Amino acid sequence: MEWSRIKTIILIILVVTNVSLLGFLVQRELQAQNAQQEARQNSIQFLENNGVTVEDEGVPEEMTLLPQTVEWDREQERESASVLLGGEVQEQAWSDEIYRYYNEAGSIQFHRDGTFQGEFVEGAFQLEGQDAAAYSLQVLEILGIQGESLSVQADSGEDAAVTVVCRQLWNQVPVFNHLITLTFRGDSLAAVEGRRLTGEPSLDSSQEPISIPTALFQFYHGMAALGDVCSRIDSITPGYVTSAGTGPSALTPVWYIATDTRNYRLDTLTGELSRAEESGA
Repeated sequence: MEWSRIKTIILIILVVTNVSLLGFLVQRELQAQNAQQEARQNSIQFLENNGVTVEDEGVPEEMTLLPQTVEWDREQERESASVLLGGEVQEQAWSDEIYRYYNEAGSIQFHRDGTFQGEFVEGAFQLEGQDAAAYSLQVLEILGIQGESLSVQADSGEDAAVTVVCRQLWNQVPVFNHLITLTFRGDSLAAVEGRRLTGEPSLDSSQEPISIPTALFQFYHGMAALGDVCSRIDSITPGYVTSAGTGPSALTPVWYIATDTRNYRLDTLTGELSRAEESGA
């Protein structure tokens, strides 16, 4: 038999083998997806059978958030303070973990655990007719913080203050325990305080999220363990919480679960459920 003919036969065999292998892999992937979807539907039905209703579209299709760690970026803080206060700033180190920056416009102090607070001279940051919530987000952006406005509250009286509460976003995802309060007096920003996260993130490959069905089962059993009851899940919002400490900040993925009775946080790495104190709006 001629070599060219043998080579053609070999190539045909290889093509058929590859097509068969691809078909097998596609079939396995479809079977896995179908199994995951069936398990998800079963877990939703489990909640329904136990008196907790939840809309199918309200349950995430997959766990997209992974744990991360973020190193403290002190140089970025100094640059942000300089831009915010408008020029050169003096630096004052209270310790290796607390740094204060100040000039004639005011001061801002950063802590290694993520907390910070600033006080500003009257008139240094004028609203000049701008919306307080929108102006607050501009201030956060200067500080390297992506945020969203949660509430605006105006006091009554002669020395009335306007308080704007914002929450940090990390790549468009809420960080639930990073709330920031900005206070305006006399049409001028007077103070800011809260918790923030800055720096370069890196994925933590040491932990993997639990599955969607496991998360729903853990929610129900965790709620029962807390002695709570609910009849409806109104929303499930994926996001992060951070841990405070002297080392790198850990971003832990969680679900913020709003129900008809109260709100909860579900750790999607461990399945631990806790009552939520902060707003998930």
